Amino acid sequence: MHDQYAAHRQFVTIDGRRLGYVTAGDPAAPPVVLVHGWLSHARTFRQTLEALRDGHYCVAVDLLGHGFSDKPHDGDYSLHAQATRVLRLADALGLDRFAVIGHSMGGMIGLYLAGKLAPERITRLVDVSGVVNGRLSSYVRYVLTPIYAMGAAVPAIWSFSRVAMNWRWYAYTYDRALYANPRRSFEPVTAEDRQMALMPGNEIPAYRDLQAIRSADVTEWLPQVQARTLVIFGRYDKTVPLVNARLAAERVPGARLALLEDCGHVPMTEQPEAYLQAVRAFLAE
Repeated sequence: MHDQYAAHRQFVTIDGRRLGYVTAGDPAAPPVVLVHGWLSHARTFRQTLEALRDGHYCVAVDLLGHGFSDKPHDGDYSLHAQATRVLRLADALGLDRFAVIGHSMGGMIGLYLAGKLAPERITRLVDVSGVVNGRLSSYVRYVLTPIYAMGAAVPAIWSFSRVAMNWRWYAYTYDRALYANPRRSFEPVTAEDRQMALMPGNEIPAYRDLQAIRSADVTEWLPQVQARTLVIFGRYDKTVPLVNARLAAERVPGARLALLEDCGHVPMTEQPEAYLQAVRAFLAE
């Protein structure tokens, strides 16, 4: 698998666990920390990094249990723990105040950072398909969750899924939750993302992360967000119900909502031009 960011990947140790991250841009430029979602990784922001690197210092993290970071079975995968690690990474890089772009679970982490954990440190927030109340779609709850629960209990199932993702009919089960039109091809990006989602050793962290998302709710902290906020959602998101977009847009003071047509849960892949136009305009204001 070609990894164009391998030369830029670095690692930091936080509480004895190694976190990977990639950077793009001039460290003297305004910093942006990019936080991916569940079953994802730093390179889900490939196009974002390229689009913003000329005017920003971009740091995309692999959260604990994801990508090239450590995957301890006994790790703390709670919302608070993952958000705290993002802050510790920022501390290690000398980033006192920074913007956050968070996708899905990363959007939830961004809202938690900006509303509860460190509101004074977040300059701007882009919440992309972010979870607010912990309620995911019925497809994720009743179709995907049992699959990942079995994968956590029986590693052989996880290994089988990793191979089976090369079969289009099996990959459709995964893609159906992500895209407005799952039969439309976004290869080779989606092929890489599927394989990264099912990396060896991720069986238990993936399921525990899913449990953490479903047990969290950041609604009460939304009115405390001080950062200027842009909420970006695909109108046909089949992973995070649109009620989450409405909650963030209505309860975060001054937040704006951009609903993208013909788009599901991953605007960066499905509608990259509209997504990047909205992000660039917002950060440039």
